[in-house]
Amino acid sequence: MIRVSLSEWITWLQQHERTVLTSFLALSLFLGLYVASERKTSRRERSRLDHLRYSLELYSAAAGPLMREVNRIGDSPNEQELLSDKLLACRAAPYVTADLLTQIGAYIHDQDPTRLSLLQKTLERESEHLIEERETLLNGMERPGWGLSFWQQIRPIIPFLFALALFFCLCWLFQLIEISRMATANSGLTLLNSWTSFASVLFSLIVLYPALMGGRRRTEGSALLWTLSIFIALLGMLHTINLELAPYILGAQVLLFLSGFTLAGSKPRKSRPYVGHYVQDKENPLLIERTDEEPRIE
Repeated sequence: MIRVSLSEWITWLQQHERTVLTSFLALSLFLGLYVASERKTSRRERSRLDHLRYSLELYSAAAGPLMREVNRIGDSPNEQELLSDKLLACRAAPYVTADLLTQIGAYIHDQDPTRLSLLQKTLERESEHLIEERETLLNGMERPGWGLSFWQQIRPIIPFLFALALFFCLCWLFQLIEISRMATANSGLTLLNSWTSFASVLFSLIVLYPALMGGRRRTEGSALLWTLSIFIALLGMLHTINLELAPYILGAQVLLFLSGFTLAGSKPRKSRPYVGHYVQDKENPLLIERTDEEPRIE
């Protein structure tokens, strides 16, 4: 059995004072970032759960009066006033969509009963979507699978790894500044490639971090944008092959990043007509026609 006395420990610490101090600071930074990231993720999930619950409460409160009005169970002014109040309250739901907002606004504006059927279908569809999202969130928090549980344990480590990567980038930056001071005319192209490579790696880290940390609500294009972020970050690894490829790699990364704005964009629902309602003729504003089918988006 190996025994080390206290005096020997003190002597070893004095001989490796810088190493011990650096290790202690790194461990403190790691633990601090891990705990902060874990708490931030937990607060974000609880906040999403509260938003989902509040939105579902408002939708459920409006579903009853809306169903009675659609089925003509109660046609009194009090019922119509109650329905209007509940629908207006739905506009304050944290996760209300632009489609539902527009339909509620249109009904409140003209009180057209023919809008209620479509409004009821939209409200039911949005409620089912939020219920599914709530169940997925609860399962991830309370009953995570093997892979998800492992990911939840290593995800708080990512901020420390990115802090370490940024530290190396800072050292790289100081090195590039020093090299630039001593650069000659013949080394101009190599210096340009080095700076371009540094900008590409830093850009990769900036794009990769939010993709790995997540925490945002999933939309239709979330998976595609996540894949695009990972691909942009992987392009930064090609600098290890040849430094002369740096300008082309950075250009490809910027083009892919700009393409994300196009992929994330969508035509707003309020710019499209509703099923079963009148739309205005663009050629003759005085003429209107009724459409009974969902318009196609060219």
